[in-house]
Amino acid sequence: MKALMAAIALLCVSSTVLAHDIYSTLRDRDGSLCCGGQDCRPVQAVVLPNGSYYLPASGETIPADMATPSPDDRFHHCSYYPMLNGHDPFGGEPAWESKPKTRCFFAPMNSS
Repeated sequence: MKALMAAIALLCVSSTVLAHDIYSTLRDRDGSLCCGGQDCRPVQAVVLPNGSYYLPASGETIPADMATPSPDDRFHHCSYYPMLNGHDPFGGEPAWESKPKTRCFFAPMNSS
């Protein structure tokens, strides 16, 4: 029974890792890596008449010039939480903004 539970747990963990592997090499238009581990995911997006993209889940509009070709014909959004106070010379805990900022956005080539 323990072996069966361990196998199930291993399958769940490995499928999560494999699903996130597509993001490990994605780069933005400037060549910077997009993903920091768990900050990229597939999203629903609506292409607007001006070529920008609207993300209904977050209410965010992504400018057309920020989009990079998608690796799999789906929309993907990578975000991060910026630091509020930058570096604290006294060693205090960093404070993070409560709203994420877009790092990268990927759109299918035929979406616009």
